[in-house]
Formats: sequence, C-alpha cells, structure tokens
Amino acid sequence: MKKILYSILFILLLIIGYFTYLILNPVSPLKISEYNYNEKDVAFITYSSPSKKDRLIFGSKDEGALVPFDEYWRTGANRHTFIENNVPLFFNDKELKAGKYSIYTIPSKDSWDIYFNKEVNFLGINRPSVESDVFSVNVLTNVLFNSVEDFTIEFSTDSLSNYIDFSWDKTKVSVPFMLK
Repeated sequence: MKKILYSILFILLLIIGYFTYLILNPVSPLKISEYNYNEKDVAFITYSSPSKKDRLIFGSKDEGALVPFDEYWRTGANRHTFIENNVPLFFNDKELKAGKYSIYTIPSKDSWDIYFNKEVNFLGINRPSVESDVFSVNVLTNVLFNSVEDFTIEFSTDSLSNYIDFSWDKTKVSVPFMLK
C-alpha cells in the first residue's frame, strides 16, 4: 500500500514540477514595449512573443499557416496583447483615450485590421465581444527582406508620425498614431 501512495505522490510532484517549469519558462516569453515622449511614459504594450521555428506564419488555412488570413488572431501567444496608455493616442481621426485596452488583429495578405477593445481580462483564445471594440484601423502590410524569428511589437518614430510596428517572419505592419 505504501508503494502505491509513494508512486502517486511522486507522479503528482512530477506534474506540479512540470507545470511550474512551464509557467516560469514559457515557450513564448512575455515582453513589454514602451513609448516615451519628453521623458514621460506615454504607452506600454504587453504581449507574448512566439517564435517562427521553421513554420509557415501567415497564409491560408489550407496551407497550414499558424496565423490564417482573414481570421481572428490574439496577436501574440498565451494571453491577449494589451496596450496601456497614459495620454490619449490618435489613430487618424479616432481617439484612444487614456486607459488599458486589448489589441487583436485580423491579418490579410495585403493589410491588417487592428482592433482596440475594452475587454482586457481574457486569455485571447476567443475573439472578445464586438460590442466592446473601441475602434479598428486598417493598415497595409510591408514585405521584409529578412525574416524576423520572434514576433515583435515595437514603437517607432519618424518625421511624419509615431508607429506601433508588428513584425514577424517577412511581414511588418506599422500603425501610425499621433499625440495631441
């Protein structure tokens, strides 16, 4: 009887150890991109960064793409991606008031729809309710010469605008925004 109890305890400890390892060492690590202006924190984006690992990333479902065209994508891995902004951000004529919002996308071959949503406490497996969408913007895709191994979200700036850049594999999408 003691052998059975010790065996069950050992198996239970192995399972707990395995899940602890997965939580502390995720395959798609959590990353944070931040945007500062005049030495002030303006916005942060928190996301999980999956790797390409010789997989087809963007394409049709029939091709076995990890992110099929024209379908909901949580825009990263594990949990949902979210932005927390301390000041209003303006995407064309649409205002993203200061707050915390989830970001999800619907990538297509030539453009992406980027959605900002009020729901921030979900795992990202299913699309959040459309009623909670604040707004969406459509941006064109850019084809990169060199492949990006790890999904990356970064802020960038040029003389025209500020951008949120989404890059993975040979695709880059830059979403322009302004501060006022």
